[in-house]
Amino acid sequence: MSSLTSHHNKTLAWFSVALLTALVLGVWLRWFLAGQATIPLDFKHLRHAHSHVGFFGVLFPLAWLGWAQARARGPGLKTGLTYAGAVVLSTIGFLQAGYGPVAIVGSTIVGAIWIITAWRLRRRMLSLYDPLGAILPGVILAEACIPPIAYFLRRQPDLAHGFVTMFLSALLLLVIIPSALAARKTSAGPWPVYLLCAGLGTCALGVWPHPITFGGLGVGAMMIAIATLRAKSLKPWLRALWLAVSVGLTALSLGLVPNNRAVGVGSIHFMILGPVLATLAPSAMKLELPAWSWWIYAAATAAFGLALVAMGLTSSATLLSVAAWTGTAVALWWTGALVAQVIGAKRTTTTSPS
Repeated sequence: MSSLTSHHNKTLAWFSVALLTALVLGVWLRWFLAGQATIPLDFKHLRHAHSHVGFFGVLFPLAWLGWAQARARGPGLKTGLTYAGAVVLSTIGFLQAGYGPVAIVGSTIVGAIWIITAWRLRRRMLSLYDPLGAILPGVILAEACIPPIAYFLRRQPDLAHGFVTMFLSALLLLVIIPSALAARKTSAGPWPVYLLCAGLGTCALGVWPHPITFGGLGVGAMMIAIATLRAKSLKPWLRALWLAVSVGLTALSLGLVPNNRAVGVGSIHFMILGPVLATLAPSAMKLELPAWSWWIYAAATAAFGLALVAMGLTSSATLLSVAAWTGTAVALWWTGALVAQVIGAKRTTTTSPS
Protein backbone atom coordinates (compact mmCIF):
# COMPACT_ATOMS: atom_id res chain seq x y z
CA MET A 1 0.00 0.00 0.00
CA SER A 2 2.84 2.40 0.84
CA SER A 3 4.37 1.89 -2.63
CA LEU A 4 1.05 2.74 -4.28
CA THR A 5 0.75 5.86 -2.14
CA SER A 6 4.31 6.85 -3.02
CA HIS A 7 3.60 6.34 -6.73
CA HIS A 8 0.43 8.45 -6.48
CA ASN A 9 2.32 11.22 -4.66
CA LYS A 10 5.00 11.26 -7.39
CA THR A 11 2.33 11.38 -10.08
CA LEU A 12 0.56 14.20 -8.26
CA ALA A 13 3.81 16.14 -7.81
CA TRP A 14 4.64 15.84 -11.53
CA PHE A 15 1.12 16.79 -12.60
CA SER A 16 1.05 19.76 -10.21
CA VAL A 17 4.39 21.16 -11.39
CA ALA A 18 3.52 20.71 -15.07
CA LEU A 19 0.04 22.20 -14.68
CA LEU A 20 1.21 25.21 -12.68
CA THR A 21 4.07 25.81 -15.14
CA ALA A 22 1.66 25.81 -18.08
CA LEU A 23 -0.78 28.08 -16.23
CA VAL A 24 1.89 30.57 -15.13
CA LEU A 25 3.31 30.82 -18.64
CA GLY A 26 -0.18 31.25 -20.06
CA VAL A 27 -1.14 33.99 -17.60
CA TRP A 28 2.16 35.75 -18.24
CA LEU A 29 1.47 35.72 -21.98
CA ARG A 30 -2.07 37.03 -21.49
CA TRP A 31 -0.97 39.98 -19.35
CA PHE A 32 1.80 40.74 -21.83
CA LEU A 33 -0.73 40.86 -24.66
CA ALA A 34 -2.91 43.10 -22.50
CA GLY A 35 0.01 45.50 -22.17
CA GLN A 36 0.41 45.00 -18.42
CA ALA A 37 3.56 42.85 -18.27
CA THR A 38 6.94 42.52 -19.89
CA ILE A 39 8.67 39.41 -21.22
CA PRO A 40 12.49 39.15 -21.12
CA LEU A 41 12.31 36.29 -23.63
CA ASP A 42 11.15 36.00 -27.21
CA PHE A 43 7.33 36.01 -27.24
CA LYS A 44 7.08 33.11 -29.70
CA HIS A 45 9.51 31.03 -27.69
CA LEU A 46 7.47 31.54 -24.52
CA ARG A 47 4.26 30.71 -26.38
CA HIS A 48 5.77 27.48 -27.74
CA ALA A 49 6.96 26.52 -24.26
CA HIS A 50 3.48 27.18 -22.84
CA SER A 51 1.66 25.05 -25.40
CA HIS A 52 4.17 22.19 -25.29
CA VAL A 53 4.21 21.99 -21.50
CA GLY A 54 0.43 21.81 -21.64
CA PHE A 55 0.29 18.99 -24.20
CA PHE A 56 3.50 17.16 -23.25
CA GLY A 57 3.47 17.58 -19.49
CA VAL A 58 -0.21 17.78 -18.58
CA LEU A 59 -2.54 16.30 -21.19
CA PHE A 60 -0.72 13.14 -22.21
CA PRO A 61 0.06 12.03 -18.62
CA LEU A 62 -3.62 12.63 -17.84
CA ALA A 63 -4.56 10.54 -20.87
CA TRP A 64 -2.40 7.69 -19.54
CA LEU A 65 -4.27 7.92 -16.24
CA GLY A 66 -7.50 7.74 -18.21
CA TRP A 67 -6.24 4.57 -19.87
CA ALA A 68 -5.47 3.09 -16.45
CA GLN A 69 -9.07 3.65 -15.38
CA ALA A 70 -10.11 1.71 -18.49
CA ARG A 71 -7.69 -1.11 -17.54
CA ALA A 72 -5.10 -0.24 -20.17
CA ARG A 73 -1.38 -0.03 -19.45
CA GLY A 74 0.47 3.24 -19.72
CA PRO A 75 4.23 3.79 -19.42
CA GLY A 76 6.27 2.04 -16.74
CA LEU A 77 8.51 3.77 -14.23
CA LYS A 78 11.62 3.94 -16.45
CA THR A 79 9.64 5.11 -19.46
CA GLY A 80 7.84 7.66 -17.29
CA LEU A 81 11.11 9.07 -15.97
CA THR A 82 12.54 9.23 -19.49
CA TYR A 83 9.39 11.02 -20.61
CA ALA A 84 9.60 13.52 -17.75
CA GLY A 85 13.22 14.28 -18.64
CA ALA A 86 12.29 14.77 -22.30
CA VAL A 87 9.50 17.18 -21.35
CA VAL A 88 11.87 19.23 -19.20
CA LEU A 89 14.49 19.20 -21.97
CA SER A 90 12.03 20.32 -24.65
CA THR A 91 10.64 23.06 -22.40
CA ILE A 92 14.12 24.48 -21.77
CA GLY A 93 14.83 24.25 -25.47
CA PHE A 94 11.66 26.10 -26.46
CA LEU A 95 12.35 28.86 -23.94
CA GLN A 96 15.89 29.33 -25.22
CA ALA A 97 15.55 29.02 -28.98
CA GLY A 98 12.05 27.95 -30.01
CA TYR A 99 12.17 25.09 -32.52
CA GLY A 100 15.90 24.67 -32.02
CA PRO A 101 18.05 21.52 -31.64
CA VAL A 102 17.38 21.04 -27.90
CA ALA A 103 13.60 21.34 -28.30
CA ILE A 104 13.65 19.01 -31.29
CA VAL A 105 15.58 16.33 -29.38
CA GLY A 106 13.22 16.51 -26.41
CA SER A 107 10.14 16.54 -28.63
CA THR A 108 11.42 13.56 -30.63
CA ILE A 109 11.77 11.48 -27.46
CA VAL A 110 8.29 12.56 -26.38
CA GLY A 111 6.82 11.58 -29.74
CA ALA A 112 8.56 8.20 -29.67
CA ILE A 113 7.10 7.42 -26.24
CA TRP A 114 3.64 8.43 -27.47
CA ILE A 115 3.93 5.87 -30.27
CA ILE A 116 5.31 3.17 -27.94
CA THR A 117 2.52 3.57 -25.39
CA ALA A 118 -0.20 3.89 -28.04
CA TRP A 119 1.05 0.70 -29.72
CA ARG A 120 0.18 -1.18 -26.54
CA LEU A 121 -3.48 -0.33 -27.20
CA ARG A 122 -3.56 -2.05 -30.61
CA ARG A 123 -5.65 -4.93 -29.27
CA ARG A 124 -8.28 -2.46 -28.08
CA MET A 125 -8.96 -1.79 -31.77
CA LEU A 126 -10.62 -5.21 -31.95
CA SER A 127 -13.51 -3.93 -29.82
CA LEU A 128 -15.74 -1.75 -31.98
CA TYR A 129 -17.09 0.39 -29.14
CA ASP A 130 -13.88 0.80 -27.19
CA PRO A 131 -12.96 4.53 -27.30
CA LEU A 132 -9.30 3.59 -26.85
CA GLY A 133 -9.42 1.94 -30.28
CA ALA A 134 -8.95 5.38 -31.86
CA ILE A 135 -5.79 6.19 -29.88
CA LEU A 136 -3.09 4.52 -31.99
CA PRO A 137 -4.29 5.86 -35.37
CA GLY A 138 -4.93 9.21 -33.68
CA VAL A 139 -1.33 9.46 -32.46
CA ILE A 140 -0.05 8.42 -35.90
CA LEU A 141 -2.18 11.08 -37.61
CA ALA A 142 -1.01 13.76 -35.17
CA GLU A 143 2.67 12.88 -35.56
CA ALA A 144 2.31 12.75 -39.34
CA CYS A 145 1.80 16.54 -39.13
CA ILE A 146 5.26 17.12 -37.62
CA PRO A 147 7.41 16.77 -40.79
CA PRO A 148 5.25 19.25 -42.76
CA ILE A 149 5.43 21.68 -39.84
CA ALA A 150 9.22 21.51 -39.88
CA TYR A 151 9.39 21.78 -43.69
CA PHE A 152 6.99 24.73 -44.12
CA LEU A 153 7.89 26.63 -40.92
CA ARG A 154 10.14 29.11 -42.73
CA ARG A 155 8.98 28.56 -46.32
CA GLN A 156 5.22 29.00 -45.83
CA PRO A 157 4.46 29.98 -42.21
CA ASP A 158 0.67 30.07 -42.74
CA LEU A 159 0.66 26.52 -44.07
CA ALA A 160 2.89 25.41 -41.20
CA HIS A 161 0.41 26.96 -38.77
CA GLY A 162 -2.36 24.97 -40.44
CA PHE A 163 -0.46 21.76 -39.76
CA VAL A 164 0.16 22.88 -36.17
CA THR A 165 -3.58 23.36 -35.71
CA MET A 166 -4.19 19.96 -37.26
CA PHE A 167 -1.59 18.40 -34.94
CA LEU A 168 -3.17 19.91 -31.83
CA SER A 169 -6.71 19.09 -32.99
CA ALA A 170 -5.76 15.47 -33.69
CA LEU A 171 -4.27 15.10 -30.23
CA LEU A 172 -7.38 16.59 -28.62
CA LEU A 173 -10.10 14.96 -30.70
CA LEU A 174 -8.49 11.57 -31.35
CA VAL A 175 -6.34 10.95 -28.26
CA ILE A 176 -7.28 13.07 -25.27
CA ILE A 177 -11.07 13.07 -25.65
CA PRO A 178 -11.31 9.27 -26.24
CA SER A 179 -9.09 8.82 -23.16
CA ALA A 180 -11.47 10.97 -21.12
CA LEU A 181 -14.49 9.03 -22.42
CA ALA A 182 -12.79 5.73 -21.58
CA ALA A 183 -12.11 6.97 -18.05
CA ARG A 184 -15.83 7.64 -17.67
CA LYS A 185 -16.79 4.22 -19.05
CA THR A 186 -18.57 5.67 -22.07
CA SER A 187 -18.05 5.74 -25.82
CA ALA A 188 -18.77 8.12 -28.69
CA GLY A 189 -19.96 5.14 -30.73
CA PRO A 190 -18.03 2.79 -33.06
CA TRP A 191 -14.49 4.06 -32.84
CA PRO A 192 -13.75 3.73 -36.62
CA VAL A 193 -16.71 6.03 -37.33
CA TYR A 194 -15.55 8.52 -34.71
CA LEU A 195 -11.98 8.27 -36.02
CA LEU A 196 -13.13 9.06 -39.55
CA CYS A 197 -15.35 11.98 -38.53
CA ALA A 198 -12.95 13.52 -36.00
CA GLY A 199 -10.05 12.94 -38.41
CA LEU A 200 -11.91 14.88 -41.09
CA GLY A 201 -12.59 17.52 -38.46
CA THR A 202 -8.88 17.95 -37.75
CA CYS A 203 -8.35 18.51 -41.48
CA ALA A 204 -11.13 21.10 -41.51
CA LEU A 205 -9.59 23.00 -38.63
CA GLY A 206 -6.12 22.67 -40.15
CA VAL A 207 -5.04 22.46 -43.77
CA TRP A 208 -8.18 21.29 -45.60
CA PRO A 209 -11.26 23.44 -44.83
CA HIS A 210 -13.90 21.85 -47.06
CA PRO A 211 -17.64 21.08 -46.74
CA ILE A 212 -16.81 17.36 -46.49
CA THR A 213 -14.27 17.83 -43.69
CA PHE A 214 -16.52 20.28 -41.85
CA GLY A 215 -19.33 17.76 -42.20
CA GLY A 216 -17.13 15.19 -40.47
CA LEU A 217 -16.44 17.70 -37.70
CA GLY A 218 -20.18 18.18 -37.20
CA VAL A 219 -20.86 14.44 -36.98
CA GLY A 220 -17.96 14.02 -34.56
CA ALA A 221 -19.41 16.80 -32.40
CA MET A 222 -22.78 15.02 -32.39
CA MET A 223 -21.11 11.76 -31.33
CA ILE A 224 -19.40 13.56 -28.42
CA ALA A 225 -22.77 15.01 -27.38
CA ILE A 226 -24.41 11.57 -27.48
CA ALA A 227 -21.59 10.10 -25.37
CA THR A 228 -21.99 12.97 -22.90
CA LEU A 229 -25.71 12.37 -22.55
CA ARG A 230 -25.22 8.62 -22.17
CA ALA A 231 -22.53 8.87 -19.47
CA LYS A 232 -24.39 8.43 -16.19
CA SER A 233 -21.33 9.24 -14.07
CA LEU A 234 -21.02 12.84 -15.27
CA LYS A 235 -21.93 15.57 -12.82
CA PRO A 236 -24.23 18.33 -14.17
CA TRP A 237 -21.42 20.90 -14.37
CA LEU A 238 -19.19 18.44 -16.25
CA ARG A 239 -21.98 17.47 -18.61
CA ALA A 240 -22.54 21.17 -19.32
CA LEU A 241 -18.86 21.64 -20.23
CA TRP A 242 -18.86 18.68 -22.64
CA LEU A 243 -22.10 19.80 -24.28
CA ALA A 244 -20.60 23.28 -24.70
CA VAL A 245 -17.71 21.69 -26.62
CA SER A 246 -20.18 19.87 -28.86
CA VAL A 247 -22.12 23.06 -29.51
CA GLY A 248 -18.93 24.98 -30.31
CA LEU A 249 -17.66 22.34 -32.74
CA THR A 250 -21.07 22.21 -34.38
CA ALA A 251 -21.05 25.98 -34.82
CA LEU A 252 -17.63 25.74 -36.47
CA SER A 253 -18.80 22.94 -38.77
CA LEU A 254 -21.83 24.97 -39.89
CA GLY A 255 -19.80 28.14 -40.50
CA LEU A 256 -21.63 30.04 -37.77
CA VAL A 257 -18.23 30.93 -36.31
CA PRO A 258 -15.23 31.78 -38.51
CA ASN A 259 -12.41 29.26 -38.60
CA ASN A 260 -9.58 31.68 -37.84
CA ARG A 261 -6.61 31.60 -35.49
CA ALA A 262 -8.24 33.42 -32.56
CA VAL A 263 -11.32 31.19 -32.64
CA GLY A 264 -9.08 28.12 -32.81
CA VAL A 265 -7.00 29.28 -29.84
CA GLY A 266 -10.14 29.99 -27.81
CA SER A 267 -11.72 26.64 -28.69
CA ILE A 268 -8.60 24.66 -27.82
CA HIS A 269 -8.14 26.46 -24.50
CA PHE A 270 -11.76 25.93 -23.50
CA MET A 271 -11.66 22.25 -24.48
CA ILE A 272 -8.49 21.66 -22.47
CA LEU A 273 -9.21 23.78 -19.42
CA GLY A 274 -12.89 22.90 -19.35
CA PRO A 275 -14.09 19.32 -19.83
CA VAL A 276 -10.73 17.58 -20.37
CA LEU A 277 -9.04 18.77 -17.17
CA ALA A 278 -12.29 18.61 -15.20
CA THR A 279 -12.80 14.99 -16.31
CA LEU A 280 -9.29 13.57 -15.92
CA ALA A 281 -7.54 15.70 -13.28
CA PRO A 282 -9.77 14.89 -10.26
CA SER A 283 -8.95 11.20 -10.62
CA ALA A 284 -5.23 11.94 -10.83
CA MET A 285 -5.40 14.23 -7.81
CA LYS A 286 -8.03 12.29 -5.86
CA LEU A 287 -9.62 15.68 -5.71
CA GLU A 288 -12.97 16.04 -3.99
CA LEU A 289 -14.47 19.54 -4.10
CA PRO A 290 -18.05 20.76 -3.65
CA ALA A 291 -20.21 21.14 -6.74
CA TRP A 292 -20.48 24.93 -6.33
CA SER A 293 -16.70 25.31 -6.70
CA TRP A 294 -16.81 23.37 -9.98
CA TRP A 295 -19.63 25.57 -11.25
CA ILE A 296 -17.41 28.59 -10.51
CA TYR A 297 -14.60 26.92 -12.43
CA ALA A 298 -16.90 26.12 -15.36
CA ALA A 299 -17.99 29.77 -15.48
CA ALA A 300 -14.36 30.99 -15.39
CA THR A 301 -13.25 28.69 -18.20
CA ALA A 302 -16.30 29.62 -20.28
CA ALA A 303 -15.60 33.34 -19.81
CA PHE A 304 -11.94 32.84 -20.73
CA GLY A 305 -12.75 30.76 -23.80
CA LEU A 306 -15.43 33.18 -24.98
CA ALA A 307 -13.06 36.13 -24.62
CA LEU A 308 -10.49 34.38 -26.82
CA VAL A 309 -13.10 33.35 -29.39
CA ALA A 310 -14.52 36.89 -29.44
CA MET A 311 -11.10 38.15 -30.55
CA GLY A 312 -11.69 36.26 -33.76
CA LEU A 313 -14.97 38.09 -34.28
CA THR A 314 -13.99 41.65 -33.38
CA SER A 315 -10.95 43.70 -32.48
CA SER A 316 -11.06 45.14 -28.98
CA ALA A 317 -8.39 45.99 -26.42
CA THR A 318 -10.96 45.30 -23.71
CA LEU A 319 -11.08 41.64 -24.71
CA LEU A 320 -7.33 41.35 -24.08
CA SER A 321 -7.85 42.51 -20.50
CA VAL A 322 -10.88 40.26 -20.04
CA ALA A 323 -8.85 37.26 -21.26
CA ALA A 324 -6.02 38.16 -18.86
CA TRP A 325 -8.33 38.48 -15.85
CA THR A 326 -10.37 35.34 -16.58
CA GLY A 327 -7.23 33.35 -17.39
CA THR A 328 -5.79 34.48 -14.06
CA ALA A 329 -9.00 33.34 -12.34
CA VAL A 330 -8.64 29.87 -13.86
CA ALA A 331 -4.99 29.68 -12.74
CA LEU A 332 -5.88 30.81 -9.21
CA TRP A 333 -8.68 28.22 -9.04
CA TRP A 334 -6.27 25.40 -9.86
CA THR A 335 -3.70 26.77 -7.42
CA GLY A 336 -6.33 26.71 -4.70
CA ALA A 337 -7.42 23.20 -5.70
CA LEU A 338 -3.85 21.91 -5.51
CA VAL A 339 -3.31 23.55 -2.12
CA ALA A 340 -6.57 22.03 -0.85
CA GLN A 341 -5.47 18.61 -2.10
CA VAL A 342 -2.10 18.86 -0.34
CA ILE A 343 -3.75 19.95 2.92
CA GLY A 344 -6.25 17.12 2.65
CA ALA A 345 -3.48 14.59 2.00
CA LYS A 346 -1.53 15.80 5.07
CA ARG A 347 -4.62 15.50 7.26
CA THR A 348 -5.24 11.97 5.99
CA THR A 349 -1.63 11.01 6.71
CA THR A 350 -1.78 12.54 10.19
CA THR A 351 -5.04 10.84 11.19
CA SER A 352 -4.35 7.42 9.58
CA PRO A 353 -3.13 4.66 11.92
CA SER A 354 0.57 3.81 11.71
